[in-house]
Amino acid sequence: MCRLALVSRCIAGNQFEDELGAMKMKTARDDIAAGLSRAADSPVKAARARGISVSLEQEGASVPSEINVIGRTVDDATREVEKFVDRAFLAGLPRVRVVHGSGMGILRKALRQYLQKHPHVESVTEPPQNEGGGGATVVELRL
Repeated sequence: MCRLALVSRCIAGNQFEDELGAMKMKTARDDIAAGLSRAADSPVKAARARGISVSLEQEGASVPSEINVIGRTVDDATREVEKFVDRAFLAGLPRVRVVHGSGMGILRKALRQYLQKHPHVESVTEPPQNEGGGGATVVELRL
């Protein structure tokens, strides 16, 4: 999990005091600017900027923002949704939609419980009725 430090005061023209919990540190203006620009990039770009080698299957292909798992078993749907969320996170998508259908609600409940614990997921909500209602789930991803 990535946490942001709070810039608490300016020490000198080019130095700032940052706080992260009980820890305080001095940071140069250029380092703060570099951190902000990296935060806007996708996780893949940020990792590559740090020298980490990342290779993606079908890197040039666009990542869909919706997956349909209607009719799948809970185990199969969970595996598919896990891969889907990971790809969406790496592509830098802010949110995705999982269509699981209404039915008896077993798949919906299982997927929402799984997604709430997923490390890339910020929040899980039910969309309005005109966008799928109880038959879909909107997932906000951490950026």
